[in-house]
Amino acid sequence: MSTRKVSLTLPEELLARAEKAVAAGQARSVSAYIAAAAGSGETRSTVTEVIARWRTEHGEPSATDRADAEARARALFDRADDRLRGPGAA
Repeated sequence: MSTRKVSLTLPEELLARAEKAVAAGQARSVSAYIAAAAGSGETRSTVTEVIARWRTEHGEPSATDRADAEARARALFDRADDRLRGPGAA
C-alpha cells in the first residue's frame, strides 16, 4: 500500500495516547498508530454491516450462540496478545 504525507490537527489527548503507545512499543510511530485507529473504524463499520445482514437473514442469536461467539473471540484475542508480547513475555 502506498503512503502519502498529510498534516492533521489532533486533540492533545489523542496525540498523547499515540505518543504513549509509541514509547511503550505498542506502535511503530504516531502515524502508524493513527493509521491503525482509522483502519479499525472502517473494519468496525464492515463488521456492523455483516452482523446486521446476518440478523436480517437469521434472526437474533440465542444466548448459547452469543456465549459461544464470546468464548471464541476471547480465545482469538488472547492468542493475538500472546503473539504481540513475544516469546517469554509474562
